[in-house]
Amino acid sequence: MSLVDFAVRTIEFYSFLIIVSILGSWFEPIRDSVVYQYVKKITEPYLKLFRIIVPMGNMSIDFSPVIGLFILNILKGLL
Repeated sequence: MSLVDFAVRTIEFYSFLIIVSILGSWFEPIRDSVVYQYVKKITEPYLKLFRIIVPMGNMSIDFSPVIGLFILNILKGLL
């Protein structure tokens, strides 16, 4: 496995974790699970970068995962 393949797979796995974080936030039993808390701990620092750039304010929709996934897809395409 080359370094580029490793980087692409890492980006894909991290994108998957972001999606798990999004879906898990919709359901209370999942939010309370240890696995979800661990996923949230891993993805939150990256997503927080985009919350600083695009603050939520009074909006109830958080667009940081969408922006984060978009950036990861661009990076994956560049590799």
